[in-house]
Amino acid sequence: MQRLLTLIRETIPTSVLMHILISLSYLSKERFSPQVEQCQFVDKISEFVEYFSQNNVSENENDEIDKRTVLDLCAHMFHPKDVVADSSQSMEYNDMKFEDKIKEFENEQGDLIFECFPDEVS
Repeated sequence: MQRLLTLIRETIPTSVLMHILISLSYLSKERFSPQVEQCQFVDKISEFVEYFSQNNVSENENDEIDKRTVLDLCAHMFHPKDVVADSSQSMEYNDMKFEDKIKEFENEQGDLIFECFPDEVS
């Protein structure tokens, strides 16, 4: 998990970055909570979003679209929402199912996802 969190700050193709973020969202669940705490997952994702949002893109329109897509993906998968049900002011992550998130993302991206895995296209 720590290596993936480090890798997202590297210069990598946007499609690879999106797949790493999806993988990280699976790993951030309760089952891996000791690792999440150990590697300061929430802080690292917040730092990445701040870094990536300040990242200047070229005048290429596709680069700007890629940037918005990555930030939207992070917002859907990692952005906490307030829970007012108790007095502890705890936070919980968006409760959209992963399958729904991925399907929504794939619909937004069209055939981009399948270009990464051409053998899996039916």
